[in-house]
Amino acid sequence: MLSVSDAESRVADLIAAARRAGADAADAIYVGDGSTQVQVRLGALEDVERSEGEEIGLRLFVGSRSASVSSSDLSAEALAARYFAGRTDGLRPPKNSEELLVATT
Repeated sequence: MLSVSDAESRVADLIAAARRAGADAADAIYVGDGSTQVQVRLGALEDVERSEGEEIGLRLFVGSRSASVSSSDLSAEALAARYFAGRTDGLRPPKNSEELLVATT
């Protein structure tokens, strides 16, 4: 899961890439969650489970139109493919998909 500063950087970079690609405006959200489940039966530990998940979403505005998409694959290539593939509204991904996300660490 991303740290708070990495998540802030990812959404800022995603919005900037959308604007460079031709969006009039954009907003983005990152959601990361984790949970731990502990089961005890008759006073004895029975099971422990841990899960994590993360997702990033983008909303684009072009003229009077808008689109919203999200992905749980946060790689730059996956996001470029997800957000810009097959668009008919003129939005294009950066020439190098790594330009889409440049998170600082």
